[in-house]
Amino acid sequence: MSNGLPIPLIHLGVYESEGSDCVSAVAEALELGYRGIDSAEWYENEAECGAGIRSFLDSHPEHSRGEIFFTTKLRKNGGYVHTRKKIKRSLHQCGLGYIDLYLLHAPYGGKDARRECWRAVEEAVEEGIVRSAGVSNFGVRHVGTSYLLLFQ
Repeated sequence: MSNGLPIPLIHLGVYESEGSDCVSAVAEALELGYRGIDSAEWYENEAECGAGIRSFLDSHPEHSRGEIFFTTKLRKNGGYVHTRKKIKRSLHQCGLGYIDLYLLHAPYGGKDARRECWRAVEEAVEEGIVRSAGVSNFGVRHVGTSYLLLFQ
């Protein structure tokens, strides 16, 4: 990634996965060698993903949390305060101590909302509760030809 952190090439996506099926799918994927899990606030399964990851780690003490890359995404670009609350909620839901990658799920809300959400995510990175930040489902018109244009 641009900040030098490694990211697994293949992730398990858990969209529309719920309950114990989600927990089992995550744990089984990790058993099979997956090291990336991709969730989102919108999917309403961050807790189940965390439970699956912890289950795997509990049964495999030779592995550590640092080997597993957990991604989640902000559902709504509702501004700075909203985003700070949602990051903390996601962190609490997954129970993993930190989030490896936190994404703005979509460009909704306009430039000002995106800018404020991004500021909240950057602060979470500075605090260490999020290791990396990014965007999902953004088009060229939202980011321009340079990452630096993202919120201009």
